[in-house]
Amino acid sequence: MFFDETVIKKCAPMLLLAVLPIMASCQQTDDGFALPHNADIDAVAAASLASAALQQQMPERHDRYAIYYTADEYAELFRTVTGSYSGIGIYIYPDDATGRALVYGVMKGGPAYEAGILPGDVFVSINDEELTALDYSAVADKLLAYPEGTKLNVVLERPDVGEVALTLKTAKVEIPTLDYKMLPDNLGLIKIASFNMNTGEQFTAAYDDLIEQGMQGLILDLRNNGGGEINAALHICNYFVPDGQPMMYITDAEGVYYYTANRETVDIPLAVLQNGHSASASEIVIGAVKDVGAGVLIGETTYGKGIVQDLRQLKSGAGLRFTSAKYSSAHEHDIHGVGIEADINFPMPEDAEPLADYTMEPERDPQLAKAMEILAEKLPQNEAEN
Repeated sequence: MFFDETVIKKCAPMLLLAVLPIMASCQQTDDGFALPHNADIDAVAAASLASAALQQQMPERHDRYAIYYTADEYAELFRTVTGSYSGIGIYIYPDDATGRALVYGVMKGGPAYEAGILPGDVFVSINDEELTALDYSAVADKLLAYPEGTKLNVVLERPDVGEVALTLKTAKVEIPTLDYKMLPDNLGLIKIASFNMNTGEQFTAAYDDLIEQGMQGLILDLRNNGGGEINAALHICNYFVPDGQPMMYITDAEGVYYYTANRETVDIPLAVLQNGHSASASEIVIGAVKDVGAGVLIGETTYGKGIVQDLRQLKSGAGLRFTSAKYSSAHEHDIHGVGIEADINFPMPEDAEPLADYTMEPERDPQLAKAMEILAEKLPQNEAEN
């Protein structure tokens, strides 16, 4: 399942109990929607009517990221943000052209990874059920609904290849927020697959361990990172943005505000790997690094998703995800629909192996090798020689 820079508000049922019936049982007027007095409607019916009402609005006013979750779906969703869930281990997002379910990332070691699903694949069918007419949220709901251990015959459309048929089973997926290792030349590598509530402390532990091993330069790999929990991204920004300076700006219905760094920056050469599947919360980190000049960005232009979603839970246990704000980078650059360009444009070579960027091995991953080459030049001993 794919997550944006999401704000979890699990204990705020009253707001949703007010919002959902208003949207669902309303009458459309010239100014929007009006609520009939004492409207009374159940949550499932409200969700259906709310969706229909939103579809009637002007396209530019429609929140295509808004999703209603049943109680079971919301419980599964909440577990994914907090660390684990039952599924196949992917991040999905709507394809820009069609709205269909596009794979934006694969969790290393999960069922999808083991079966060979790749970023860029689009779902065609599951167990002979045609999915091409469904949007990405409906496909996500289906994937979350399968019990653990369910066999899935999946057909995907792969760019430049065509349809690919794969078989896999759903399983409990421990979301691998990050992995790390020491590379040659005292270069540390931290690869962050997604941001959840545990990512910040995991990053700190990984960074401290690499420093103890003698790390002199850091490669932060955010390729195929579709985003996640916003506070985790800010925790990492705090390492690279000078104390007291903004890390990102938020614009919502109440105005504009920003988050500031509150610790000294680390003094270490930094390279960040990015690609077209780096989105949302990962772009918060990438944007901060670029704006303050904390490191060099290597790879391809990021996806460009500069909005924030809230998760709210109803008393029934059901929930809603909806867009609540827009964000801009540390120096107030709007990246939504634009993305963030790499300082060094270096696309993955066409002849690279399909999952090269998951290997954490420079001999198999040309972009990682390029980052090592660039970063090695910035190490203190090598700068002195130059």
